[in-house]
Amino acid sequence: MIRKLAPHLLKILPDQLGYRLVLSLSGATQAVPLSEPERQAMASAKPLRYGGQNTAWDWGAGPLVILVHGWGGRAAQMAPLAACLATRGYRCVAPDVAGHGDAKKPYTRWSYFLRDIEALTRSLGSEVFAFVGHSAGGLTMMAVRRKGRIASRRYVCICAPSYPFPPVDRIRQLLDPSDGVMERYKAYLGREFDVPWQALEAGDSFAAAGGDVLLIYDERDRFVPHTEGDRIHALCPGSTLIKTQGYGHQRILAAPELLEHVGDFLGRH
Repeated sequence: MIRKLAPHLLKILPDQLGYRLVLSLSGATQAVPLSEPERQAMASAKPLRYGGQNTAWDWGAGPLVILVHGWGGRAAQMAPLAACLATRGYRCVAPDVAGHGDAKKPYTRWSYFLRDIEALTRSLGSEVFAFVGHSAGGLTMMAVRRKGRIASRRYVCICAPSYPFPPVDRIRQLLDPSDGVMERYKAYLGREFDVPWQALEAGDSFAAAGGDVLLIYDERDRFVPHTEGDRIHALCPGSTLIKTQGYGHQRILAAPELLEHVGDFLGRH
């Protein structure tokens, strides 16, 4: 109900209250149903706890690969890729970031991603061979890397934005808030990443990355344009950029090409 009323409320509320309304709406999440391939892949996983009450899922044995879902997603979306990599001799762990999966509180923040990626990495107590992130998961894992809080030999970004513009664009499209509200929201995003918004917008999360990065984008992605891959590729000299066709933002996670490209990239020891 409040979401339907929000565009009208934003016309009359002062910017500070309008910002708080936008903030509450933008953080809401809801459980995502599992597809049959995801169910099958999850059946072979073992649950584990990290960061207190958070749950992650564990497949296989070997060099450690951590896979991070996107905003509004869940670990199960990474399960087909994780199960595939496990057959290639990797230990794969995929977390449900706070506010996702079967979480009791259907609310999340960008800082939860950064916090949970670091917390899971520390809790596993093993050297990480690779991080793989989809969408917001890719952006936030690179931001944590940029801060020096995680490290690995390989990073794979799947349909990741170069900075958190998708929520900004969506808020503008759905709610049409004032410029003052949007400036407050951008400043909030900067605080979530602990860098100024202008630095985020410039691609700070990907600074000092290069040949250890694989970028995969789909040309029919309507949520994160495939041109984001070109931008990040330019920000990360020596990175590898691959584009697929016909999958879009979500279905790419189960695409046969994705499984092969990621497996091959990680196999370059």
